Amino acid sequence: MAEVGWRELFPGKSGIYEWPFQGILSSKMKVIRSVKPAVSMALAAFTFLVPAAIRAQALAGPLPQAESKGAPPASVRPSAPPVEPRTTILGRWKLNRDESDDPRRRRQDSGGSNGGGYGGRRGGMGGGYPGGGHGGYGKRGESDEERQKMRELFSPPAAMTFSMTGAEVDLVDDRDRKRAFMTDGRKLQKSKDTNYQEIAAKFDGKRLVTEEKSPRGDKMSRTFELSEDGRQLYETLHMTTGRSNTPLVVRFVYDLPAQTR
Repeated sequence: MAEVGWRELFPGKSGIYEWPFQGILSSKMKVIRSVKPAVSMALAAFTFLVPAAIRAQALAGPLPQAESKGAPPASVRPSAPPVEPRTTILGRWKLNRDESDDPRRRRQDSGGSNGGGYGGRRGGMGGGYPGGGHGGYGKRGESDEERQKMRELFSPPAAMTFSMTGAEVDLVDDRDRKRAFMTDGRKLQKSKDTNYQEIAAKFDGKRLVTEEKSPRGDKMSRTFELSEDGRQLYETLHMTTGRSNTPLVVRFVYDLPAQTR
């Protein structure tokens, strides 16, 4: 800070007036010179302390924000409804491959157990069909059409739906095939459409039992029935196969589809 002389502040003043003002100005200058170092030290301390406080707050992280009151609770996904057991075979069903019989294994089991039954191994369904392919079980003179129908017979659909109108029970599968089971003994109509077939059937309690022939012309029947808990459908195929007409029993298992759970 520049020093200011008393003559500059009071021009034209001299003589007797000169000493009082000179004393006052000298005292003021001393005060200013003594205050100047203190102000400089205060500014230096402020410059050092303020950034340190800012850095300490940055390391500590942002202050936690108070939770807003009245915020809506997080949505809770509703649980799936319990499986409702069925009392009839009507409705949609989905194939359970793990619990279904493998037709080729059932053919091997039935060959050594006088007709088989339900004691054979299940699961791991493979291709082909009993009596087809290698192994010597096929009939001589079997046409390509018969062979194809036998393959379809032992290749269950992945999904199927039962419905009923009067005495007619219709089965429609995921291959766009329709089987009309007539339970009133009416005369069956032969269709030229390979995806539609009328089949004689009857009810035995809650079971639906068919009376038909295999693609090879052998006697055959199928039974559709509910499990005891009403949550599965069993399709059981009874027929003979091979040159010696060996009895064969194969069961396919169906579950309630996921959308009904």
